Amino acid sequence: MQNLLNVDQSFTHYAVRQVEFADIPKWLRQGAADIKANPWSSLLYGIIFTLVGGSMSILSANNPGFFMATAAGFMLLGPFLALGLYDLSLRREHGEPVNFLQSTLALKRNPVNLTLYAAVLGVLMLLWLRMSTIVLDVFLQETAAAELHSYFGFMAALLGSKMGWLFTLSFMSVGLMFALVSFVTGVATVPMLLERKVSLVTALNTSIRAILTNWKVMLAWAASIALIIGAGLLPFSLGLIIAMPLVSYASWHAYRAMVEPV
Repeated sequence: MQNLLNVDQSFTHYAVRQVEFADIPKWLRQGAADIKANPWSSLLYGIIFTLVGGSMSILSANNPGFFMATAAGFMLLGPFLALGLYDLSLRREHGEPVNFLQSTLALKRNPVNLTLYAAVLGVLMLLWLRMSTIVLDVFLQETAAAELHSYFGFMAALLGSKMGWLFTLSFMSVGLMFALVSFVTGVATVPMLLERKVSLVTALNTSIRAILTNWKVMLAWAASIALIIGAGLLPFSLGLIIAMPLVSYASWHAYRAMVEPV
């Protein structure tokens, strides 16, 4: 009987609410408050993201194009990578003890559906990496290999030729399409799957409706996330120590503002 009840609840239609542009700085302030309330757990997650970003930079030192692609792919996985930080926000909200180790097991709250969504994002990232490689090959195949094996040479090739500008435009356009899919499906999906025993279809449906209801504000929110994470990636990814926890916590509060509570 309990299993049947859970199945029924999985396909519940959840109402979404309208938000305003003024809510964006509010979410960021709430995110900063979460960092202040959970400094060690937050910074530990931030350090992990920074180490991953730094490793990407080192491993792709001789292939700046690959670094651009993997950095963008890193952002595509953002909705799922924030799972542990969402769990910390949820625990704080419920007045539960905040524990880093417990938050790393957040997948257990809804293992099947969270794993399915992680797989969806993983496929999306693989498709993006393939598409970005095609764009690189098409536009920069005539560029001397030596120029593409250093960041300075790579940037010089982009800025110094017509094909470089076409590559930048094409790369950003294709990347934007993938980022749009990740953002539209992810703005409420992971928080909802974490908080409620719902199906992936229900969570995706709620996320898409939340975007459609607030598309102007969500465009501004997506731009804000891109700016914050982009700034965090620039100084050897050190800024991710603060940027990732801030954006993740703020995204949790955005979810709370847009989706009606149970």
